[in-house]
Amino acid sequence: LGAGIASHAEFVAVPENLAVRLPGEKILKHASITTIGSIAMQGVRRADLRFGENVCVIGLGLIGQITAQLAKKAGCTVVGVDIVPERIKIARSLGIDFAFDPSECSLKREIDFITEHYGVDATIITAGASTGEIIDQAMEVTRRRGKVVLVGDVKLNFDRGVFYKKEIDFLHFCRNNL
Repeated sequence: LGAGIASHAEFVAVPENLAVRLPGEKILKHASITTIGSIAMQGVRRADLRFGENVCVIGLGLIGQITAQLAKKAGCTVVGVDIVPERIKIARSLGIDFAFDPSECSLKREIDFITEHYGVDATIITAGASTGEIIDQAMEVTRRRGKVVLVGDVKLNFDRGVFYKKEIDFLHFCRNNL
């Protein structure tokens, strides 16, 4: 984040072009999370979501929750995925359309039911993982010629067969360019 210079800390020293003067202390708390929000927003932008599309957000931590809410506000049907029950509860309380723990159900079967076997138009991965299993999961639930956007820190090691067969666009972004 912050071109490898700015970070979330009580005190930081950053170049002038990465700093913004705030009008007062009242908004410090809100200003402190703008980078987190911009990461979520960039993931949604890279997915190029359209009103009425189905989107899956894998990983419902802070960035995933914001991503899901942005997609919802954009008029999409949102499916959230996480292995932490509390995150699923939070997403549901915030009005997400569907939320699942993939260790408790067949995510593909659930998404097939929701999308009438079409698949989601886009999957945004905000989770972190040391393997490419999450990317495989995303490719499986994304429709033919859909999009998978990698926001989280996931090892790029996945089964290219589904990727090629479905002609899925795989997108990522560099946080240093925000």
